Order: sequence, then C-alpha cells, then structure tokens
Amino acid sequence: MSNLIDYVKWRGDLSFFSNSFNDIDALILCQIAYLNFDGIISSELKKAVTLSDLWTAFKSDSDFERRSDLGMLINKDTVSLFEQAACSHRFSGVRIAGYVNKIDVKSDEQFSACTYFIEKSNKNPFVVFRGTDDTIVGWKEDFNMAFSDKIPAQIDSVSYAETVLKEVHGKISIAGHSKGGNLAVYSACFMKPGYKKRIDRIYNFDGPGFSSGIINTKEYKNILPFVHSWFPEHSIVGMLFEYRGKYTVVKSDKTGVWQHDPLSWNLVNSHFITVPELSSNSIYFNKTFNNWIASLSPEKLKKVIDSLFEIIGATGASTNSELEADFFGNSKIILKAIHNIDRSVRVEVLEMIKLLFSSVLDIGLFQK
Repeated sequence: MSNLIDYVKWRGDLSFFSNSFNDIDALILCQIAYLNFDGIISSELKKAVTLSDLWTAFKSDSDFERRSDLGMLINKDTVSLFEQAACSHRFSGVRIAGYVNKIDVKSDEQFSACTYFIEKSNKNPFVVFRGTDDTIVGWKEDFNMAFSDKIPAQIDSVSYAETVLKEVHGKISIAGHSKGGNLAVYSACFMKPGYKKRIDRIYNFDGPGFSSGIINTKEYKNILPFVHSWFPEHSIVGMLFEYRGKYTVVKSDKTGVWQHDPLSWNLVNSHFITVPELSSNSIYFNKTFNNWIASLSPEKLKKVIDSLFEIIGATGASTNSELEADFFGNSKIILKAIHNIDRSVRVEVLEMIKLLFSSVLDIGLFQK
C-alpha cells in the first residue's frame, strides 16, 4: 500500500496551483513538524525559510544524528519524508517560520509549534502543533487532561494561534497529529471571538479528545463544523477522553496502537483509504477507559496519574526510548516502585496500567 513518502514521489512534481492542497499534504506538514529544528528556524513569523533551504541546513548540521533521532514512538522515516518533500517541486517552496519548542518538567509541559506558508505571499498561515514526542513529561501532560480542563500546552496553543492571527493576514488553518490535533481544536475553541471568523479549516489527525468540561462548552460546539478528524481503524490515542463530531476512519498497515503512526496510513492517489468504522477493540477501549475515568473524582485521578508517573520516574528515564533501552532492568524498578505507592490509589494505578498495556500489546483484552 502507498504511504506519505510514496505520495510525495508520485505527486511531488505537481504544484499546489495545478493540484490543490489536500488532507494528505496537511498530514505531511504535521509529520515534518516532529523534527528537531532548534536553532535553524526562527521564532519570528517574518523570517520564513523554504523547506528546500531548511533541508540543506538540517542535513549539513553537525548535530544531524541527534536531530534525526525521534525516539521509539515517532517513525524514523520522517527524515526521509522531509527529504523527499523538500526536494520536490510541490513542497520545496513551502516556507516555515515561527518555530517554538518548549519542555518544562516543573509544569508538566511539552509544546512545539510552527507556521507554514503554502502560498508565495505572507498570508493565509497554516499552523501546526506538534504531537507528543518521546519525552515522559509529554505523556504526563497528556494524561493530565483526564482531570484538568486546561493544560499548559493548551494555554500556549491559544496564545500562539492568536499571535499568528495578529501578525499575519488572511484565513488560518490549524492542524496537528496526536496531541497536536487536540491543541489545534482547543486553540480554535478558545481564541478571542474576533479571530474565529478567520478560521478556514482545522485538521485533527488521531488527536485525543477532551474532558466533559470542554465538550459541553458552547465554544467547542460552535467550532465543530470547522473540524475535520481522521482516526486509524484501531485508534487508541484518539480514543482517549471524549470526542464529538464527524470523523473519517483510515486503513493502516500496522496493528494496534502502532496504527497511530501516520506513515502507516494507506493512501490511493490523493486520498486516504478508508474503512466504514473503528474496530470493536478501539470502540471498547474508548468506552472502558472513559467510563473508568468518569468513575473517579478529579482529585483522585490527579493522585492516580501523579503516582503512575512517579513509578516511571523511579527508573530515572526522561524518555520512552530510555525506558525501552533497559526494559528488563526498568521493569524491575517499576514493579518495586508499585509496592511503595500510596495504598489508597494502588488499585486504580494497576487498573490504569492494565488498560494501557493491553491496548499497546493488542492482546484482545477489550473483546467482549
């Protein structure tokens, strides 16, 4: 089956004028945004560089190996996708600016954003929020959404989008994969009302949902007509928390939670290959996980999630790759740490671990 790289090879010779910007183009720009562009893209929106020039700077950088290391959860072929796109007629002239990359362990925040300009003029920006990366703090922040209606990355996403709208003319499109999709929707919901009339389209690629406190707001309900969402057949990340609105289910050539990888999504020509509905495992996970969350108070959830990540923190690992590098050694540390956590939440922590690990392993625990 064809994937994003095949698409660039096949459609890379066509300009956006001859073949208009589409959903697959949007996902490609979201995937490229996972790369480490620290120091080679300006944070200023007026200092944009083309993807062609950015690739030249990226590949010649003395830190190329580190920049290319995306950890165990982001497909390593993302670098190849970037190269193919940057060297193609279709994407080479796309410009990028406004790069922000922020990690704050104290506030449990992982946030990154950039702005693309598809057209030659400096208007109609395409904002992309990066999804969760390899860092433990990034995943901690995601789970904090279980008990909080507002996490630091969401607050920053609103500020970032408003800054772009203040400095750049025209319509705005906002996109993201994984947590980036959540941030795209959130920023559109809660930006200043006067800016919302300039929203063209919101792209959510397998992003987690929201708490009921967000879902039931008029801001969320009013923005739904602009939101276009895609989930793989066995979505797990996208089934975290609550979601409303229409969505498209995409076929993937991987299994289980690994379908979260956009480079596994199947394409034909300029379209995703779709299936009628989510898998029964995905639907059951969504119901089971969300019902479990609903059964606990926000205070109890916070304690459970804090305890879970204290267990992981006992290993000393700051990334998922570091956890995986010494899997057996870290497993022993984690098992020992479980026995030391507060008894008042031990049962709930073990239940959460069971839910998450069964989804990752895809061993059918969610089959009725």
